[in-house]
Amino acid sequence: MRMLQIHSDGFSYEAKRKALKNAEEVKEKSYNTEDSCLVNFIAAETTDAKNVNAAIKATSEMIANAADEVKEKNIIVYPWVHLTESPSKPSVALKLLKGVEKDLKERGFKVVRVPFGWYKAFRLHCKGHPLAERSKVLDISKEIAKTADVDVTEGEDLTALVAEEKSTSEFFIMDPSGKMTPVKEFKYAKHKELELYVNYETAKDRTAQEPPPHIELMRQLELVDYEPGSDAGNFRWPPRGLTLKKAVEERVTAEMVDYGAHVVQTPLIYDYQHPSLKSYLQRFPSRQYVVRSGDKDYFARFSACFGQFLLISQALVTYKQLPLKLFEIAPSYRREQSGELAGMRRPRAFTMPDIHEIVADVEMAKTAVNNQLVFVTKLMNELEVTYEVSFRILRSFFDENKEFVEGVVAKVGKPVMLELFDERYAYFIFKGEWNVVDEQKKAACLGTIQIDVENGERFNITYVDAEGKEQHPLILHTSPSGSIERILYGVLEQAYKDLKTGKVPHLPLWMTPVQVRLVPVNESFIDYCVSLGKSLDKAGIRYEIDDRQQTLGKKIRSAEKLWIPYICVVGEKEKESGKLAVRRRELKDQVVMSEKELVKEINNKTSFAPKQRLLLPKMISLQPIFSREV
Repeated sequence: MRMLQIHSDGFSYEAKRKALKNAEEVKEKSYNTEDSCLVNFIAAETTDAKNVNAAIKATSEMIANAADEVKEKNIIVYPWVHLTESPSKPSVALKLLKGVEKDLKERGFKVVRVPFGWYKAFRLHCKGHPLAERSKVLDISKEIAKTADVDVTEGEDLTALVAEEKSTSEFFIMDPSGKMTPVKEFKYAKHKELELYVNYETAKDRTAQEPPPHIELMRQLELVDYEPGSDAGNFRWPPRGLTLKKAVEERVTAEMVDYGAHVVQTPLIYDYQHPSLKSYLQRFPSRQYVVRSGDKDYFARFSACFGQFLLISQALVTYKQLPLKLFEIAPSYRREQSGELAGMRRPRAFTMPDIHEIVADVEMAKTAVNNQLVFVTKLMNELEVTYEVSFRILRSFFDENKEFVEGVVAKVGKPVMLELFDERYAYFIFKGEWNVVDEQKKAACLGTIQIDVENGERFNITYVDAEGKEQHPLILHTSPSGSIERILYGVLEQAYKDLKTGKVPHLPLWMTPVQVRLVPVNESFIDYCVSLGKSLDKAGIRYEIDDRQQTLGKKIRSAEKLWIPYICVVGEKEKESGKLAVRRRELKDQVVMSEKELVKEINNKTSFAPKQRLLLPKMISLQPIFSREV
């Protein structure tokens, strides 16, 4: 923050015209006083975004101290961006100015805040005493060190948020036949989770009052845990959890390669001042992590869009290559507000599978949506969760393409929530979301399909058409499965719901870290278990051997606590017969089968998924206890 302070005999201003499209709305466009006042010209800088609350506190303190020194009670807060070469985003500046105004009023000062986002004429008369003219610079990094307990929340961009607030929309339920019913009139008797989802979306309350059930489960199963050495919402993945995470990533990547995607990798941090990115951030409001490098600020990406768009904007693409698909598993960051953090439902660090499909026009986009519906539905079903679907659509697009929308809903095969908005407030005209509803009656989006009509031009992405002319394409933003963290949230919340209804909680077999645990009745059968393991290795089945000197009962209970799908007891009888006594968790039974039969059963259930190795030693005696119950 940079500030110029003038102690003045009187002050006046007149707002002439808007300097920003979404300038602050004001009732009074002029102000005049002949009273003495301290005028504070303030410029918010990019560094203030690191901790806006700390910047507010420090700026207010500077002004209050200066006012006390000159014995002044009248304060003018004036936005003056020209003081800096590194201005913050408008949203950060406005939040800073409003916060300073509020804080100073609470201190007992009479404050006038000049409207933000306008070209203005002003008049003042400097008193001319030794303290009448001063300049101040705020180093926010030092203030962060002083106020480490202050919640750091990045301001949001004005353009999209203001537009969204002004945009009006209507909510309906559309069933597979195409019938539309206002949400308040729909009969939810057979669709209770859809009702919960609609209530959640229309209430727009994202805060969490207590931890959702999946948090305790993820720790008990040693999948994910909190990291006290990092920022809240950033988690650590022990080997079992990382095995699951890699299994999901490989599964989604394989599906995207089969779909014809080009798999890429792009940078993690990006320049705020890049022209295309600066414009994009105003149309995709999200709280960013700020990364300081040298004398510049960068932001950690919150999706793969930036890198993929910049990459394809420099490529030579022809109409013959469309639709063209780019895919990336993108570590991403959004600095969500502390009250919204809720385990894997809403973390700050997440891993997002992102595919962007470049298409020529609306007709090709509609075809792509129908093609993508196939793999999104497939992946959602493989997660073995119940889910609700919604579509948010620009009304004009809906009116012109109602038959297309009806066809999409028919393919979904059940009633969906439909939001029709009158004015486009973001880059999309069509957005489909596949959502899970948890025990707290909260919802979170997994898969999503969006038709983007802006970013082809914004990032100067072009293709050469049949006549040799360059054209800007449309783009489908799609997360085929949702973030890996949200997937874990979804399957664990489903497990908790199953537990409450008397079902056996479980993870989908293809992603569960350990699919088989071999339990020798005593140490003399460990070598035989090792030999059995070789066949399991060859088949790509993840297994471990409980080689600890514990009773058989304790070993079985230990495996059950970790939801191991197949527990195989190995003793003299099993060694002589070549058969295994197998406890199947999901079926709640115990059967005798050969190793080949076990391999066949598991492979039949997981044939669609790539083989992922277990990322820890197979002998349990060699495994430290990270967080699990033993």
